[in-house]
Amino acid sequence: MMLHDVSWPNDEDLRRGLVAWLDTLPGASWLTLPGRDPERHRVVVTLLHGNEPSGAKALWHFAQNSPDCAVTTHFCLANVKAALYDKPFTTRHFADKPDMNRCFGKTGEDDSYGIAAEIMTRIAKLKPEAVVDLHNTSGTSPSFSVSIIDDEKHQQIASLFTERMLCTSVRLGALMEQTTDESPIVTVECGGAADHSAHEVAKNGLHHFLTADNIFANHSGFWPLDLLYHPVRVQLKQELELCYHDRKVEDADLTLPPDIDRHNFGWMAADSMIGWLGEKGLDGMTTNDGEGGHPIDALFYEHDGELRLKHASKLFMITTKHHIALSDCLFYMVVD
Repeated sequence: MMLHDVSWPNDEDLRRGLVAWLDTLPGASWLTLPGRDPERHRVVVTLLHGNEPSGAKALWHFAQNSPDCAVTTHFCLANVKAALYDKPFTTRHFADKPDMNRCFGKTGEDDSYGIAAEIMTRIAKLKPEAVVDLHNTSGTSPSFSVSIIDDEKHQQIASLFTERMLCTSVRLGALMEQTTDESPIVTVECGGAADHSAHEVAKNGLHHFLTADNIFANHSGFWPLDLLYHPVRVQLKQELELCYHDRKVEDADLTLPPDIDRHNFGWMAADSMIGWLGEKGLDGMTTNDGEGGHPIDALFYEHDGELRLKHASKLFMITTKHHIALSDCLFYMVVD
């Protein structure tokens, strides 16, 4: 077994602090809190990425301020080892291991696949009425949610946390892709990992998620959703050079401004300059919308070495962290 049942933090744990408590855990861990209705279940997953702390910090808040759970609620802390490596909450996943949130619905020899499978086995057995997977973005960003299904249940879960929901066809092996009608799963990107506001999003959203008798009714007090469809994942091709600078770097295949993440969730006009291209031009970039559409030259064009938008677009999940931009993606975008 790679997913360990552990107890709720005790008074001594609370005095020592979150990181010290995480260090006592045997690895990927599962906690259960009883609710007023023991026959119903909800699940909270967090730390699938070790550098995304808002979910764990929200759990710690409720450990110190015991919630009155409406139903039996389960918490999964997935990649605890990565979260504790070096400086806490700075390592997404170990370099020799796969991204755990790319392991769902897949098989592989690494234990990350086994942990993902055990999480899904527990969800299948419990049949929770809702599952939320809490994340942070790599750059400064407003909160938003992501779902592969645009229906009332997924929207209502999302609206507990945020005012934005992306409906995506991209499939990467993420937990949310395992959603079902019986147990809907929504990803919540609470905002930037270093942003205090992101921790508040997680805490306030979880308060509603934990305490509401019926999270699928009486939603007048929650966020109205801005729905965005068909996000496109934009990447630099493998083995190419990416730089962040306020001017073109001659040896780079793509140069992006160091403050490009200021555009997260802001509409950008057609012809806006995104960065600078190298000798390969647009051929150094690739896109994926999950449906085989939106080729790179339908979204961007090159003008005097500059990378420019063909259409008014909204960019999000922009990161200025070099290793994440190369291993994951540069950003996502939706076109007006």
